[in-house]
Amino acid sequence: MVAVSLKKKIAILATLANATKVDYTGHKVIRVVPKTEVQLSFLLKLQEQAYDFWSSPSTLGAPVDIRISPSRYQFLINLLNSVSLSHTIRFSDIGKQIEDEERAIILRRAMHSGRAFDFENYHTYPEIEAYVNELATTSPLVSSSVIGTTYEGRGIIMATISTGSSATKPVMYFECAMHAREWAAPATCLFMMNELTTKYGTDAEITALLDYADWLITPVSNPDGYDYTWTTDRLWRKNRTPNGGLCYGTDPNRNFDAGFGGPGASANGCSDTFHGPYAFSTEEASAMRDLIIANKGRVVAAVSIHTYSQLWMSPYGSQSTLPADYTEMYRVMGISVNALTATYGTVFQYGNIADTIYLASGGSIDWTYDAEGVLYSYALELRDTGLYGFELPPRLILPTATETFNGLKAMAK
Repeated sequence: MVAVSLKKKIAILATLANATKVDYTGHKVIRVVPKTEVQLSFLLKLQEQAYDFWSSPSTLGAPVDIRISPSRYQFLINLLNSVSLSHTIRFSDIGKQIEDEERAIILRRAMHSGRAFDFENYHTYPEIEAYVNELATTSPLVSSSVIGTTYEGRGIIMATISTGSSATKPVMYFECAMHAREWAAPATCLFMMNELTTKYGTDAEITALLDYADWLITPVSNPDGYDYTWTTDRLWRKNRTPNGGLCYGTDPNRNFDAGFGGPGASANGCSDTFHGPYAFSTEEASAMRDLIIANKGRVVAAVSIHTYSQLWMSPYGSQSTLPADYTEMYRVMGISVNALTATYGTVFQYGNIADTIYLASGGSIDWTYDAEGVLYSYALELRDTGLYGFELPPRLILPTATETFNGLKAMAK
């Protein structure tokens, strides 16, 4: 009888959850692999036309994933055929994948009802805010603050995890979910916060790391966009600032004053990589800038956590030229990735952004390195490599977060 009641409850909640959302039924994700410069150039131009690229064109031989609606599928295939680009279908129905994700979330919520915060599930922004504020009241290590206010009036909440022993201690800053649809990023950062606060004093490694540095974590750096992925469009990437006309949103991670407006960013307000009218025009990028500057001279690491592709990357994204400190950056990336891989065998590639994934100007870690001298400026792309894409099932949150934290601890050490 209980099982039947639970099934009915889940079905009702799932129906309500889908009532007002963008319908992705029949949407596909196709994969193409550019083999010539002409094909690569074609894909780069195509990305400017507001197609939803799940992985961007970068180098010859590197796969590119594109989401396409049923009504535009044949048109896109004809375009690709014009430059002899063949394709394979990665996902035949994104709508079904999103439904499966929602049901898994709802089922876990129903089973976990009445218990403590569930670090193996996805959470709304109000739930995340409440958790951070509660942690600040229950843990002597934690204080919460709002580092900026978004266009829609949401506070960008941050947790400072510190022993409070010195105002001059090094700072390590972690920003998560600058891109709204990348839900595994905030889930990982929440897990890290819990590990740090519950294991200080009993776990020697965590104790040493917190004694050494303050850990500042913004679990959701783009609250407006993130909230929109819950209420309206699961696959929304940008923030929610109006661009005039019918288009909304700026990509905050193309909005930093680091090669602003260069390769890998778009001047098209409808594009997912729209860089905005000027550097730091977004509340999200300017909030991070102000935080780093307020801690000038203390920040030793700045890490931007994204999904997906299994990559650990250093500057630069705006150019292929390697930074002066690349040898040291690369050494520490190797240590970090080895620790991550040793956890469950997950394979990460690592190197500078431009060569490892694609050219992307206006990114946060280029700015923290160039403008503020933060040597250990990294961008991570967590699991997976395309099996689930942005809809990583809740059952994979814990292994993803665990291996990532092991890599970050190795970096910090």
